[in-house]
Amino acid sequence: MESTRILLVRHGETDWNATGRIQGHSDTPLNGAGRIQARRAARQLAREPIRALYSSDLARAFETATIIGAPLGLTAVASPQLRERQYGAWEGLTAAEIQVRYPEQFAMWRARSTDFAPPQGETGSELLTRALAELQTIAQRHLAEMVLVVTHGGLCNVLINRILGNADGEQREFSFGNASIHRVDVTADQWSVISMNEMAHLQDIEC
Repeated sequence: MESTRILLVRHGETDWNATGRIQGHSDTPLNGAGRIQARRAARQLAREPIRALYSSDLARAFETATIIGAPLGLTAVASPQLRERQYGAWEGLTAAEIQVRYPEQFAMWRARSTDFAPPQGETGSELLTRALAELQTIAQRHLAEMVLVVTHGGLCNVLINRILGNADGEQREFSFGNASIHRVDVTADQWSVISMNEMAHLQDIEC
């Protein structure tokens, strides 16, 4: 059966990344370091036979995708299904602030239960369901091709946990850098991780 190679790229850095603030669906832009990271990723990916480009519709991801797409001659197709997890009332807060204001919920979050949702937010399971459905549609649309998807760390986390067979979805602790690259293959409904957290292209950047 024909497979699709999906290259997942986490967006470049924002000021909220730099200060440890939860972003979720908040539409924060890239900062200067994030744009440099995106240009480095663009240079790295320019050599790849990428046939299509998709992105979360949030500004930090879409700008990253636009920078990467320029040398490839590709325009990003935006999708809200590729957004970060919605964190509701926690967006804009640091982990320390959440721990003080929501101590019981903070403990549940740190336990990484996929059924936990912050106030007005969504669960990890809900994030995985919407993201997986969208990525499956993209894979079916591009059989035997390589496509690029610019998205967010949380989405990469739940997806890779799912592929690696963790029934609890988010139990493994992965750290995905800004503008990192992750490669997965999709054959029908079978997924496999080829590589994750590629960051050699970001060496020597002073952020």
